[in-house]
Amino acid sequence: MIECKVHSSVEEMHGKRVLVFLRPRAAKTDYLVHAWQTLEISAAATACFQFDDTISARILTGSRGGNQTWSAPHVCHRGQLLLAERHDQLSPALILAPTGMAKARLIPQQAGVFNQTIPYTTVDCVWQVGGRPVVTMPRLDWGMTCTFEYAPTLYFMVAAPMSSGENFSLQAFTDMTAYRLEDGMGMLDVEVCFNQSRWSFNFNSDLDE
Repeated sequence: MIECKVHSSVEEMHGKRVLVFLRPRAAKTDYLVHAWQTLEISAAATACFQFDDTISARILTGSRGGNQTWSAPHVCHRGQLLLAERHDQLSPALILAPTGMAKARLIPQQAGVFNQTIPYTTVDCVWQVGGRPVVTMPRLDWGMTCTFEYAPTLYFMVAAPMSSGENFSLQAFTDMTAYRLEDGMGMLDVEVCFNQSRWSFNFNSDLDE
């Protein structure tokens, strides 16, 4: 667990927020990337969050804007495969797959979901880290597997207030500031700066002391 504190040294944020992202590896262009943390920081204030590397998944059935049903979140460690099930039109559920099935479909660094819903149903898979959404992988058809793996790097950006549920594309990472989390790190301090119409971030961890 890493304690993260984000300070604003800016006199006026003008309603802008600090967004923090995690980047899924081998991502596809149709993935919906979520702001992992949304921090509302007033002038000279501090916002805090924790980095907990626990991976979990949820599945979503139904059309966007229509009747949608969610599964409960299910922790999925690296190397594990979850089975998406839905019996008799009931709410979807995730259960742990046999070890041999996981080894046949995943490399040790990946977590995965295999769609075996009955009746056959296309689902969306939402991957979470520390209980917060990172990415939605849409349209996982019956008999298909989606996999998730992420780099231990935080991506920071300053943005105008978002609409509820706003998603981002992979291109958004181009304009972000990346900070890699190192083994043994327990504390990270981030300073938000604004100079000559440019936002920037300064980083300091307990490993730098």
